[in-house]
Amino acid sequence: MDGGRRDRLRAAAIRWAVLVIGLVVLLAGVGYAMPGWAVAHGAGDRGVFTVTREAVGCGRCVVEGTFTPDDPARPALARANVMGHLPAARLGEQSPAVGYQGAVYPPGGDGAWQRGAALAGAGLAALLLWTWLVLRRRSSSATVRPDA
Repeated sequence: MDGGRRDRLRAAAIRWAVLVIGLVVLLAGVGYAMPGWAVAHGAGDRGVFTVTREAVGCGRCVVEGTFTPDDPARPALARANVMGHLPAARLGEQSPAVGYQGAVYPPGGDGAWQRGAALAGAGLAALLLWTWLVLRRRSSSATVRPDA
C-alpha cells in the first residue's frame, strides 16, 4: 500500500471515529441531562435511599441501594443507581432522595442536568469537528491539482 493511500485511509478512520464518538457522547449527555432537568424542576418521588452495596476500594462511592418513597402507594426501587452525590455512602446509611425513572437523585438533582448538558456539549463539539474535517476534505479534493 502506498503512502498516499495509507494517509487517506487513516484520515477516513479518524473521521469515522470522531463521528461515532461524537454521536455516542451527545446521546449519553442528552440521556443524562433530561431526567436531571426534570428532577431539578420537581419531578420524581421524594423518599429515603438506603445504601445496600458500596464500591470496593472507594471509601465514599455508592454503588447501589434501595429507595423507599414517602408515598406508600408508590413501589420501592431495589438495586437503584445513584445519579449524583448523596451524603449516605456507607453500608446501611440513609439519605433523603428523589426517585425518578428507576434512578435515585439527591433532592434538587445535584446538578445532574448540568453535567449531562456539558457531556452533550462535548459531543456536539466532536460533531462540529467531524463536519469541519469532512468539509475540509471535500474542498481539498475539489481543488484541481496539477500532475507532478
